[in-house]
Amino acid sequence: MGAPIQRDYAIDGFVVRLRFAGPALVPLITPALAHLEMPPDARRAALTICLWDSASTHTLMPPRPWAQDACRARGDVRGFNDTRSRTALAADVGAVSVLDLQENLGVYWIRAAEQLPTYERGAPLRVMLHWWMRERNRFLIHAGAVGLDDRGVLLIGKGGSGKSTACVAAALAGWQYVADDYCLLASNGEPYVHSLYNSAKLDDAALKNFPALVSVVRNPSERAAEKALLDLAQVPAAQLTRRLPLCALVLPRVTGQRDTRLAPIAPSQALRALAPSSLFQLPGTGPAEFFALANLAQQTPCYYLEAGVELSQIPQTLQAELFL
Repeated sequence: MGAPIQRDYAIDGFVVRLRFAGPALVPLITPALAHLEMPPDARRAALTICLWDSASTHTLMPPRPWAQDACRARGDVRGFNDTRSRTALAADVGAVSVLDLQENLGVYWIRAAEQLPTYERGAPLRVMLHWWMRERNRFLIHAGAVGLDDRGVLLIGKGGSGKSTACVAAALAGWQYVADDYCLLASNGEPYVHSLYNSAKLDDAALKNFPALVSVVRNPSERAAEKALLDLAQVPAAQLTRRLPLCALVLPRVTGQRDTRLAPIAPSQALRALAPSSLFQLPGTGPAEFFALANLAQQTPCYYLEAGVELSQIPQTLQAELFL
C-alpha cells in the first residue's frame, strides 16, 4: 500500500483533513467538497478523518464489538456513544463511522468503494461532521440555502416540498449557492449558513425543467432508482458561496398554478417544517439542535413560497419581495 492521499478543506474556518488509505474512495467522496478544498496545510488539522475500503486496500475491518441488534434507527450504535466517542452504522451498506471527540480523529470504513451509496457521494461524511460541529455550537441542518448581495434565504421543508427545485432555479439565475440538501447553521448572534457540499439532487420530473444540467449528473447509471445527483461546481452560472447571513426562512410548496407568490407565516409553522427532518435524520441530535432551530425561526422572517410552474418566477419573486 502506498502513502495516504490527503485532502484539506476549509469549513467555517476549520481545517478538515481527509486521509485516504488508497485511491478508490477519492473520486467518490471529494467532488461534493471540491469548492471548499484548500492547499495542503502544514498546520495541525482541527479534524482529521481517515477513510478506507477493504476491497481496494486489502485491509479488513476489525470485528465489530457490538451485537447485531445494537444499531438504532438513526444509525447510532447502542453502548458505543458517550461524551468522548461516537459510533454509527449505515445499515444499508454496512459502512462504519467512528469519531473520537477528544483526539479530533474520525474513521470511515466501507467494504468496497463501489458500495458507497448516492446519498454519501452527495453529502459525504455528514454524520461525522454533524457530531464534530455540534460540539462547537454549529448544527448540520436539512435545508437548502441561496442568496443575493451576500444575504441568504434558507429553503426548508421535507423531501418533495420543492426546495431543491427552488435552489437550483435560483442558482441558474445567477444567485449565490450555498446548499441544496444539507448546510451548517451557526446561530450565535446573527444566524449564518455555511456550505458543506456543492451537490444538488433532483427527481426526473424536476430535472426535465433544467435540461442544461443533464451533463453534470454524477450518477447516470443509477437514475432508475435514485434522484439525479448534480455537480453544481461544473455549472458556470452557479456562484458557489461558502457562507451567507440569513434574512429569511422560506417554506416552498408546489401549487400547480402558473404564478409564484410569497406569503408570511408564523415562526411555529417554519419550525414544524424545519425541525423534524433535521432532528430525525442524523444520530445524536437533541435539545441543542431544537433550541437553535427554534431561535432561528423566532428571529428570522418566515414565509411560504407558493411555487408555480413558471420556474423563472421563483427567483424573481424572492428577489422582488426580500431583496428590493
